[in-house]
Amino acid sequence: MAIREGFLKEAVPGAFVGLAAGLIAGGLAALVGQPLGWALVTTVALGLPLGAFGGGFGLLVAAGRLPAGRFAPVALYWLVAFPLARLVHETAVSLVLTGQVRLPSDLAGFLAYQGIVSFGWAIGFLWLHERISMRLRATASR
Repeated sequence: MAIREGFLKEAVPGAFVGLAAGLIAGGLAALVGQPLGWALVTTVALGLPLGAFGGGFGLLVAAGRLPAGRFAPVALYWLVAFPLARLVHETAVSLVLTGQVRLPSDLAGFLAYQGIVSFGWAIGFLWLHERISMRLRATASR
């Protein structure tokens, strides 16, 4: 991948969407009565992987490896990335709360379910990514 001027700016919308999702998940955890420390762990353990994968998506689009604005490539990207992000989240929360790394008891079922959920995530991600990208481009052109 060739690095061009402003290349990393392309990662900002996707990273923002992922980090925002982690923040929302942590807020929901606190809202349902989880201790604030646990909610913070959820925020970080889910937001960082989703932000990293979201930023990676933006870099792949900027490099021409993925087409922008099409659902199928986004869905395939998140079919792999979302279950991995959730697996990181699951093991990190387990490590922080119990002191042990524990994988889900039915790892294949867990990953399959997260793969199914990833399609809903991909729809929301694509919509937000496109809106944020357009806004940033409009702001930069002024």
